[in-house]
Amino acid sequence: MRIDGPVVVAVDGTQRSARTLRWGVEAAVQRRARLVVAHVAAPAVGPWTWAGAPAVPPDDDALADELRQVCSTVARDHPDLEVTAALLHGSTVPALTEYTRDAQLLVTGRRGSQPATLTVGTALSWRARCPVAIVREDLVTSGPVVVGVDDTPGSWFAAGLAAREAQHRGVPLHVLHVRRTRDDDAGRRTALDVAADLAETYPTLPVRTFLSDGDPVRTLVDASRTAGLVVVGTHQVRGLRRLVGRRVAGLASCPVLVVRDEAP
Repeated sequence: MRIDGPVVVAVDGTQRSARTLRWGVEAAVQRRARLVVAHVAAPAVGPWTWAGAPAVPPDDDALADELRQVCSTVARDHPDLEVTAALLHGSTVPALTEYTRDAQLLVTGRRGSQPATLTVGTALSWRARCPVAIVREDLVTSGPVVVGVDDTPGSWFAAGLAAREAQHRGVPLHVLHVRRTRDDDAGRRTALDVAADLAETYPTLPVRTFLSDGDPVRTLVDASRTAGLVVVGTHQVRGLRRLVGRRVAGLASCPVLVVRDEAP
């Protein structure tokens, strides 16, 4: 993952994108990174739609003009922030996946009423080359950064990114581990080691450790109600762990940052 690349915010031209954009602008300002406002113009599928009406290709000129207006507004409100627009073409997930290859963060939205099923945001969190922030558009809370850890090597990477997020925001970091079975202590040891290492690395950052038994998804979703950000890892293998991140991203009350522990 690059830490010098841009922050890319995916917008769709609707009012729902406004909160996603605000969150992405704040992230870029905190990181002192370049901001890219991206929109994917999906191609018309065949000469006719399923309803029998002619398919209408996207109006690139109108879309580009809208993006320029959005960027101009952001630049006016944040004169020290470098803002550019990107009009992409193709299917949304593949286009954004390829475009964000060198980004440090991709920000996308989620409707508050959406169930915990496959969405563009969750699909991107599996495929994108960079961490993906999924912002629920109807509710953004303030509070600590919460990171879920287990006994996988990727937990150290996710926790390190969570610590940087907490440092940027000036809020505490909560390291959380949920033990599925009482004889599984490896994850608990990892959580304690991670918290101790981060407390030493970031001496001014308040770091707290929370250990519990039960369902990781439910515990992380409960923690999201008073958090400003939840950070979870995702893995190429062991589908159960991947499902945890997907379900948390679909149910959380605050933005969720999904971090890959390896390149696709």
